[in-house]
Amino acid sequence: MDHSRKIAFPKPASSIMVIRDGQGGLEVLMIERAKTMKFAPGAFVFPGGKVDKADMQGWRWQGITTGRSAMRDFPYRVAALRELYEEAGILLTDKSPKRTLANATPFASMVRMAGVKLDILNMVPFAHWVTPEPMPRRFDTHFYLAPHNGDTALHDGNEAISFRWVNPRRILDDWENDRIPLMFPTRLNLMKLARATTVNEALRQARRARVIRTLPVVHMGQAGVKLTIDPATGFGVTAATPKELSVEASGIAKKA
Repeated sequence: MDHSRKIAFPKPASSIMVIRDGQGGLEVLMIERAKTMKFAPGAFVFPGGKVDKADMQGWRWQGITTGRSAMRDFPYRVAALRELYEEAGILLTDKSPKRTLANATPFASMVRMAGVKLDILNMVPFAHWVTPEPMPRRFDTHFYLAPHNGDTALHDGNEAISFRWVNPRRILDDWENDRIPLMFPTRLNLMKLARATTVNEALRQARRARVIRTLPVVHMGQAGVKLTIDPATGFGVTAATPKELSVEASGIAKKA
C-alpha cells in the first residue's frame, strides 16, 4: 500500500432506509443500480447521496422542517429527504402537499410552495459509515430510518433501474444464495434491521441503540484485500466476504 499518498477527505453524505409493514412482515425500500454503473453495478442500495451546500444553509429551511436547523445533523437529515425525493419521488412531510409539486424549482422552494414541512423529526439515526481511507472517493455517510408515508416510488431509469420493497431477511437470503450483490455496509445495515419484524419495533430498537462511527480498515496481503471493522460497532460481523469485495474492492486495489 502506498503510505505516501494523501488520504482523501470524506465528503458528507446521507442515506435513508424507508420502512413499512408489508404482508410478509417488515419491508425496506431499496434501489437496484444499473449494471452499466462503474461502481457497484447491479447492487441493491438505499436512496441517498452527497450533502449539498444548500442542505447546510439553515436559513433556507426556516419554517419548512419539523425540526430546527440547530440540530447537529440537520444538513444530513435534509439531504436524505431531498435525495429520497429526487431518486424515488417520495416526499416525507408532516402532511399532504396543498399544491402540485413543482419539480423544476429548487427543493427548498418546492417544499415551501407545497405548504408542507419536511418531517425530519421522525427520522431515526441508524448507522454511520465512513469509506475506507485507501479509496480515492470517500464519503462520511449517516443512515436514517423513517416510516413510509404511502407515496409510490418512481425510479429515474438511469442510475436506478428499479425499486423494490424487500424483507431484510429475504434479501439477505438472496445474497447468501448469490442471487443479488450487496456492498458490505448495506448487508450489515440489513442484518441490523432484520432484528425487527415491524416498523414500530424497528424504530424502537433504533432509538435505543447507540450509533457508532464505522470506518472499515483495508489490509493488503499476499492473499489479497481484506476489509474489517471494529467489533464494538455491534453489527455482529467484523469482516467483508469475498462476494462483497468483488463489488466494491476494485477501487481499493487500484489505489492501494
